[in-house]
Amino acid sequence: MIETIRSLLSFRKSQKKPETQEMIGIIGTGRSVGVTHFSIMTAGYLSGVLRRRCAVLEWNNHGDFDRMAKICTGDSSQPNGFQILEADYYGQAGIHTLLMCKKSGFQTVIVDYGTVVEGSLDEFLRCDRQFVLGSFSEWQIEAFLEFERTGRSMGRSWETFISFGSEETRKNIERRLNCQIRRIPVSVDAFAVTEELFGFYQKLF
Repeated sequence: MIETIRSLLSFRKSQKKPETQEMIGIIGTGRSVGVTHFSIMTAGYLSGVLRRRCAVLEWNNHGDFDRMAKICTGDSSQPNGFQILEADYYGQAGIHTLLMCKKSGFQTVIVDYGTVVEGSLDEFLRCDRQFVLGSFSEWQIEAFLEFERTGRSMGRSWETFISFGSEETRKNIERRLNCQIRRIPVSVDAFAVTEELFGFYQKLF
């Protein structure tokens, strides 16, 4: 994994991305740390508040977008994607979906890569902005620390977030790793942009 990170960080620095389109990759250091929830929240802010044309791709095998499509549209089979509010969603996405989105005039493409152990790390490291989500719950913190230590030794380029764990732990690990770790505000509805989320995303974008 170390060699993969080193080579792909070098690749990313050598590439020039179109100024009119931004690709945001979101990945978790473990399961159930809130990657899909955060992807939807981010799309809601970018499309609903900043008025960007936004696509969200599920680049993993979790099947959450199929279940979301069934609840929101009544049909889980959506090969051409589906829309909720002002963002477009694509389940079971891969390189062909990504290329289609790049050619379709989306200003922002958000990719939900699932977790770092699911084989999408190379694609994640090619994104313009890379968001790593972790948890400081006792059974998840070691995976977070291992990934951050590996990235730090290779010249990490991602932004780090957590959704669970104490504030004291967050501050201690920030000092320990010498990097910023943002706390994602609690949101019971991924599709609602609350006042707290508004302030959070204003600083992020």
